[in-house]
Amino acid sequence: MSATTKKILVVNSKGGSGKTTIATNLAVAFANQGLKVSLLDCDRQASCLHWAEERNAQAPKVTTVANYHSADKLTAQIDHELDHGTDVIVMDVTGRHTDAALFEAALKICDLVLIPMLSSSLDIKAGERFVADLMTHRVMRATPKPMGVIYNRANTSSANQQRLETLLRCLDVPVIAELRDSTVYANAAEKGAGIMEMRENAAASKEYSAWRDIMLWIDRRTAVRRELPRPIQAGRKTTGSNPKQTRVS
Repeated sequence: MSATTKKILVVNSKGGSGKTTIATNLAVAFANQGLKVSLLDCDRQASCLHWAEERNAQAPKVTTVANYHSADKLTAQIDHELDHGTDVIVMDVTGRHTDAALFEAALKICDLVLIPMLSSSLDIKAGERFVADLMTHRVMRATPKPMGVIYNRANTSSANQQRLETLLRCLDVPVIAELRDSTVYANAAEKGAGIMEMRENAAASKEYSAWRDIMLWIDRRTAVRRELPRPIQAGRKTTGSNPKQTRVS
């Protein structure tokens, strides 16, 4: 079993937010680093599976598996991936209102959470509710996970987006990247590719810095989580510890 496998949850309860765009491009970015990557499609629309069907057999391999049937099957698949040395697991999951058990299982399993959001008024309002619900979920309260927002088809002049950014700062949830409103993402999806593979495409090259930011954030946050001490159980006494020291959770 691999103790260093990155388990990344891409989730939003709002349809059309760009979950599949983020999940597939993330999987491709890791695969092009020579890592063993599995993409678990936990959305009944099966968009990741459709993307995988178009992928060139000569491209770096991204193993794509349907896992929207049950929480137990998702857990079993994760165990299988860990036992077979998978380096990165990316999960494309809908919100808990679609399948609460599956959502909760993914939340328990993951190391960190990526939340794609569009910048329209309706999407921003839905995103605010989703982030608030996620932060108060019992799994996140018991075992907090790093969370980051990715603006998809960003519009930085939007008053709603600026209001959301203020809220996120108060909640200590970072906006880690902004992706342009570019047809290059749709073109990549049609080919079963990721934009990091479209090296001669000028529109794709404009997005590289955003994806580097995403990858660096993931690497830093997963490295920090591996170094954190295990939470002290309630009522358990410690010896030789500094009572003034703040416990990291």
